[in-house]
Amino acid sequence: MKRNISTTIFFALLPMCFLILFTEGCKKVSDNAGSEQQSGEFWLKGSVINATTHAGIANAQVYFAGQAMLTTGADGSYKVNCKTVGNGSYEVRVLADGFGYGYAYATITSDAAMVNTISLNPLAEPVSIGSSGGSITITDPESLTSGSKTILTVPSGAFSNPVNVTLTRFTGINVPGYAPVNMLNLCAVNLTMGSIIPSKSLELRFAMPFADAAINNLPLMKFNFETNIWEMVTGVSAQVNHSNNTALVQISASGTYSLAVTGNFSESNGNAGASTIVPLDPKLSSIDFSFLATNTYPAGTPATISPVYLKNVASQNTRLNGVRVSFDNFTVFTYNYIGSKPDSLAPVKSTMAGFYRWVPKVSYATQVMPMTTTLNGLSVTGVISKQVYFPLIGWEYVHDQGGGSK
Repeated sequence: MKRNISTTIFFALLPMCFLILFTEGCKKVSDNAGSEQQSGEFWLKGSVINATTHAGIANAQVYFAGQAMLTTGADGSYKVNCKTVGNGSYEVRVLADGFGYGYAYATITSDAAMVNTISLNPLAEPVSIGSSGGSITITDPESLTSGSKTILTVPSGAFSNPVNVTLTRFTGINVPGYAPVNMLNLCAVNLTMGSIIPSKSLELRFAMPFADAAINNLPLMKFNFETNIWEMVTGVSAQVNHSNNTALVQISASGTYSLAVTGNFSESNGNAGASTIVPLDPKLSSIDFSFLATNTYPAGTPATISPVYLKNVASQNTRLNGVRVSFDNFTVFTYNYIGSKPDSLAPVKSTMAGFYRWVPKVSYATQVMPMTTTLNGLSVTGVISKQVYFPLIGWEYVHDQGGGSK
């Protein structure tokens, strides 16, 4: 057993880390100082950024609530009218040319809306492969044996002319959707050949993130972005080679693929730390919060499963409060709120001694969540720690010390 494995930082450092981030890393976005929302307006404002450069991605397609499609502006931003959409939790999916997929949830209440910033990773650089064939090799980030390779082989005669081929490995938060019930995603990749259909099948050899002598083949799945569902590729499976711990499968078209393995991931609410209340600037209506989630296995992990794979399974499947988190990079929330309350809802004096005024606030607490990952019958337990945010907005009673005004 590998003992006391931590994939990020110790819990003891989290409060200090978050305090530093909050005091120096939080920034107001989407608003100019002194601006006020117009009467009756309330927007959920989100952003789509390049995970490498952190620049906004223009013209990304944003699917909100599984139906409405928006397009990001030049700075990568988008917005949704909360009054039109209504209160609730909504799925947000993003697709942009040259990038992987983005995935988030938005929560809208009567006076606030929250959505995490969606970071898209660029696809790998294309490799030109002609009629004589060729290959693309990736050092697999999740392989059980460090340095093992995932290899795409294009046989001679598959292409009649040179074709730009990209092979991109997706892990953790970048793996789109969720595997079917009682299954987990395994070795997800994106293969792009444009609109070219090869005349021969390509061979994709995956470096496996675990070793299990009882598994001889694994089903192949293809991701359907329109439905957000991983679909089984009928009649196709990967053959496992136990001597080098790889799995070989034949692929004949562009797409996002993943092997499937029997298993599941579960988490529970666990315990929440003390809440911290943060007053917000009423002259603005949006602020960013950053935090680093942690993923640890106090009892250790089996030698037959890659700890990196376990971490990434948790990252992909964490759903408490509707938000996936990365254990490698800071998760950024955009918290939208009603700043200066619209004139139609002006404060009302309740007594001769005081009145109510609008005070936007947010509260957050550290949530520690027990988790269990089961892979083909072998269970591994651990804990996740993340920040959970709640709207805390309303009217505050102010004592009138002699003729004060609203």
